[in-house]
Amino acid sequence: MDGRILFCIFSLSLPATAWPVDVYRCVTSDGGVSFQQQHCPEKGERLVLAGAQAAWSSLRKQEKRLYGSYRKRDRERAERRRRAERKALAARASSRAAATRCYRRRVALENAQAKSRAGYKPAEGERLRRRRDQLEEYLRRFCRR
Repeated sequence: MDGRILFCIFSLSLPATAWPVDVYRCVTSDGGVSFQQQHCPEKGERLVLAGAQAAWSSLRKQEKRLYGSYRKRDRERAERRRRAERKALAARASSRAAATRCYRRRVALENAQAKSRAGYKPAEGERLRRRRDQLEEYLRRFCRR
């Protein structure tokens, strides 16, 4: 098993009371001071704290509020991302649909022009010209080229 999993299982099996903690005061190379639970890599000293123990504790009111604001911000970001993805998907689908409509209208225009070149009955002439004009107008207004 992974060491982290073993540590979690071990720490959860311990009583929730408290256990002693080693605290080290470390001086960094730039002169700053930090407190940590591991030995200092550079110079530092172990602090002896009277009765210091680590225990499970819940978050304080301000920490809860801050944590809640982070979660809310993350939910809002995720929702904005989902909305943008849905919008982009709809735009692509709309673009494909528009391209399909333009293609079908071009084919219909070519068919109407081919029929007018091949010959038609006198009663069909006006209908073919109106159809051709409608298709040309649609292509001019809505389709690039």
